Amino acid sequence: MPKSFGRQERVAANVLREVAYLIQHEIKDPRVKNATVTEVSVSPDLKNARIYVSFLTDSQEAIDDAMKGLESATGFVRSQLAGRLKLRYMPKVEFVFDKLLKDSMRLDALIAKGLNQD
Repeated sequence: MPKSFGRQERVAANVLREVAYLIQHEIKDPRVKNATVTEVSVSPDLKNARIYVSFLTDSQEAIDDAMKGLESATGFVRSQLAGRLKLRYMPKVEFVFDKLLKDSMRLDALIAKGLNQD
């Protein structure tokens, strides 16, 4: 029997959808426009939400600026989520840089370089 899709997973999926929309359409800070929400993990008590974001850039300076922009928008994001999601407690929002995309781009470049040398 497959595992049921529990409340924690439903809340995480809803937070992901809403935050992705907010980043693309509502947040006015130009530093965060190229952010992509890759995953959301919500604590079992639904009081904390970690939002993993990645960027299509290799520039550490641009990534740091974008993360600062997201951190400054945390209050706005949380207030918007409160209006869009019907939850008893609104989770505390934390943005985390998901370096998986950056690492995979680096590995792809290394593989391509290795293939070109053969």
